[in-house]
Amino acid sequence: MAKVVQYFIELMQVALGRTERLSGMPTEKQWYGLLQVSIDHSMQGVIFVGIQRLPQDQLPPLRLKMLFHGQSEAIRLRNEKVNEHCEMVTEYFRKAGFRTAIMKGQGNARLYGELSDARCSGDIDVWVEGGFEKVNDFVQKTCPTKEVNELEIQYGAFPGVIVEVHYRPFIIRNFIYNARLQKFFAEEAEACFGQKEPVNWVTMRFNIIHQLAHIRLHLFTEGIGIRQLMDYYFVLLRSKEDRGEMMEIVRNLGMERFTAALMWIMSHIFRLDDEKLLCLPNEKDGSFLFDEILRSGNFGKSSKELSEKKSTSYGHFWLFFIRNLRYWRFDKWDWICGPLWRIYYKFWKLKRGFE
Repeated sequence: MAKVVQYFIELMQVALGRTERLSGMPTEKQWYGLLQVSIDHSMQGVIFVGIQRLPQDQLPPLRLKMLFHGQSEAIRLRNEKVNEHCEMVTEYFRKAGFRTAIMKGQGNARLYGELSDARCSGDIDVWVEGGFEKVNDFVQKTCPTKEVNELEIQYGAFPGVIVEVHYRPFIIRNFIYNARLQKFFAEEAEACFGQKEPVNWVTMRFNIIHQLAHIRLHLFTEGIGIRQLMDYYFVLLRSKEDRGEMMEIVRNLGMERFTAALMWIMSHIFRLDDEKLLCLPNEKDGSFLFDEILRSGNFGKSSKELSEKKSTSYGHFWLFFIRNLRYWRFDKWDWICGPLWRIYYKFWKLKRGFE
């Protein structure tokens, strides 16, 4: 398995133009292992680009190459469809009197450049201005749902694509840091909503903080995949924001040590240039973080341990308390803040009749 992971990383680097060939020749079994790792982390399209750029003597068996090609073509077609829906969603809310900005997803795909069609698309995350009461009132009148949480509302008005309507972009489960995060989003709102484009995309300044918080929280809750790491690679690669200023915000949100670990991954795995990093990398924490991410897959889908634990009462206790003690280095209080947050929002949802 170690060799498969090594070749997987090298193929990512080939796709990104950071190297030209693999360090060795995978066996047929290892090639199929590469396909599975790619699926687990929603990276099939990017890995296929890497395969296409390999020298002739390192190409995989034809049958496996065709499997990658089929998955890659499906990803390209899906991207076309989701891009069209981004414009539809934006115009729909604009006509209803709401300003919006598209987060993550296709906004990240735009940063991939020539690899934009290779990114596995997901749902559409749209930040809608107005706050919970106003946004929820509109959703319930137009397409009623009980699928509401502390961030978003599932909106079923667009067949063929999942739309998540965010009345706030994201949260940190520590109540003090969360208040600071919401203040940051409020300060950045006009720059995001105030554009007059067919689709408003959130700013790069917003992306740096929002997606950092997103990766960190999902590590603690359900796991995170390499696709989200690659998204962050392109955010850092394309952004021109002052790194010192951004790190002040990061420190204010209690994410400094996690960021140093993530910067090791950006530098060592993705080979991002030093001047693009937010801070000095922490190798020990970064290696630990990357191993955890490899095990969980995209939102924990490839981890049998996470799947099994979620199905039992003890498993939920384990997820909330025991497992997160492993991440003590990244947040000394999440083992208690996380469960307290869940209890608070459990009552919040019950009071409003949400699922």
